[in-house]
Amino acid sequence: MRHAGDHLIVHPHVSPSSPSYPHRLFDYSKLPHSLIDAGLFLPALTAGALDACLDYLRSEGANGPSGAALNCRLAEALLHQDRCDAAVECVRRASPWAGSDVSMLRICAWVLSNCRCHAEAADAYRRLIELCPDEIEFYRHASGSLAAVGRLDEAIADGRTASDRAPQSAEFALHVGSLLLAAGRYDEAALYLERAVAREPDNARALCELSSVYHAQGRDEVAVAPVLRAAALTPDDSGVAIHAAEVLIACGRSDKAAELLHRTAAAADAADPRFYRVLSAAEMVRGRLEAALDAVDRAIAGAPDNAEFHIHRGHLLWRQGDIAGAAIALERAAALDPANPELKRAQMNLYLAAGLVTEATAVGGELLHRFPDDQASAEAVMHLLTHRLDTIEGEYVVLNDGSDRGMRQRRPPPGMLERLRSQRRVIAALIIRETRTRFADAKLGYGWALIEPILHITLLSVTFAVLMHGQPPIGTQFFIFYYTGLVPYHVFVHASSGMSHAITGNGPVLQLPPVTTFDVIAARGLLEIMTDVIVAVILLIGFGAIGLAAMPDDLWSPSIALLVTAAFGCGLGYLNAVLTVFFRSWDKVYGQVTRVLYFISGIFYVPGMMPDWARDSLAWNPLLHAIDWFRAGFFASYQPHWLDRSYLVILSILSLLGGMGLERALRRKLSQPL
Repeated sequence: MRHAGDHLIVHPHVSPSSPSYPHRLFDYSKLPHSLIDAGLFLPALTAGALDACLDYLRSEGANGPSGAALNCRLAEALLHQDRCDAAVECVRRASPWAGSDVSMLRICAWVLSNCRCHAEAADAYRRLIELCPDEIEFYRHASGSLAAVGRLDEAIADGRTASDRAPQSAEFALHVGSLLLAAGRYDEAALYLERAVAREPDNARALCELSSVYHAQGRDEVAVAPVLRAAALTPDDSGVAIHAAEVLIACGRSDKAAELLHRTAAAADAADPRFYRVLSAAEMVRGRLEAALDAVDRAIAGAPDNAEFHIHRGHLLWRQGDIAGAAIALERAAALDPANPELKRAQMNLYLAAGLVTEATAVGGELLHRFPDDQASAEAVMHLLTHRLDTIEGEYVVLNDGSDRGMRQRRPPPGMLERLRSQRRVIAALIIRETRTRFADAKLGYGWALIEPILHITLLSVTFAVLMHGQPPIGTQFFIFYYTGLVPYHVFVHASSGMSHAITGNGPVLQLPPVTTFDVIAARGLLEIMTDVIVAVILLIGFGAIGLAAMPDDLWSPSIALLVTAAFGCGLGYLNAVLTVFFRSWDKVYGQVTRVLYFISGIFYVPGMMPDWARDSLAWNPLLHAIDWFRAGFFASYQPHWLDRSYLVILSILSLLGGMGLERALRRKLSQPL
């Protein structure tokens, strides 16, 4: 007895006309993969043996023009089973052989579009448009795929063609109108969206988009009616209610927005957290802070990881006067999205309201560093600076409070000491800013400044202990010998190299009136020097802790050597900072110079180990004198006859005067926005 769904199958190796032809029943869906061929492919596909068909098409003999149609048929079946990866695989095999076959190209484009391969789908629809230029639907589908991959101008062109050729289609007009709205082409968007609404007056989405266009055009008086009609047509649609409320709030109709949202909440189960976030905004604009807090709490309950919701809650608590609660809300937002500029502005304003001006200034510096092109951040920092100027010397003034105040007496020009004190405060603030931002992205922070020389000294010590059979050129400890070479080298190189980017890396800060290029260069150099000195002291303490004789024989000699070396590095740092502004590749050139200095400055050897002609050549290198001066203070027996301290001092003074003079002469050009 034959059951429904059973199919008659012919053994592939026996002809139906043969006397030995075995008539028997067979279930195609259970057909082994190895028995599929071109003749059995369609019955197997109809029976649902998709994997067997797929294996057959993956074989080498099933490709080419003969297999293109089979690939398309299988791709269509696979897509109906939501097997997008396999469907796309089939389409990609078929597409090169589809040629001018419209039916196959249509399947290819349809599968690719539904599997979110929009770039390939757009190419397939473009081939269809070339073959069938009068088929309007191809323009519409091509527009959708192009829009999905961000090719907005091309999407708009095809969308307009589709709508203009089929003006009776509301969907085509709505599609291209939405694209034009997203592109900011509001006048053109209004034409197509009005066409869509004229064709389908009860299309809620078209009404919402049209109201958005009217608001963008500044026509708030006509923007309200379409959005209210959309909300009335779909009273239980929270998405439409959210859109309508946002437009109403933007048009100054917050009462109407709150009423609409409350009515929607009563008519439907509004589970979308955005619904309550918009309701909170409407209540806040109305001045009902408690209701706004209740709404945002419901939004946070639905989306606790949304940083913007916590920022909004912080604003509400701040407006209520709950500074501590606002700080907690902003801290939660910072844990979720620490790089949010809106969050940083809120924290800065909160600190300022609480009287924590120093903390507010630190956050303002971070804002300018992270978001130099953000206009809202720049305005917030300018407000902070205005506040600081108005509260100097203890005189507190509330900005923009609407009250009249008398004319201030003009202050006399500051004297030299006052200007120096002001500059000292500016440089100190810049050093703090540099400290907080230098290693902001590293988990170890300033620990890297300590790890670098430790690893460097350890590597040199181990390497040369093996090469020199355990005996350093001077003293008995490799660690101390290489320490005396690396510390002055690092002080010089870190100062001169670090200062190179002081101007180019602080462009936004230089737009603040009290800050000059001299200040940012000096702050960077002083920070580098202080870091290296602290590292040197910590290393000395560490050497002593492990039992090494680390204290210098003459403390003053290495101290003065380090001071002169730092001055030499700062002088070249000022020169590098100026040159880097005008020649952006200068830092790379100078980086190669410092690498050469590493090998010719006596860090891991003493010049006395070299021939006289080589030592006399190296003696022109001022950094060699700096290292030998520093090293001589640690080893009393080491007093090289080639050491010329006056040579290093004179070069340090000349480099400082030259670098500072060049910066002062070009300060106006250096301060211009980069």
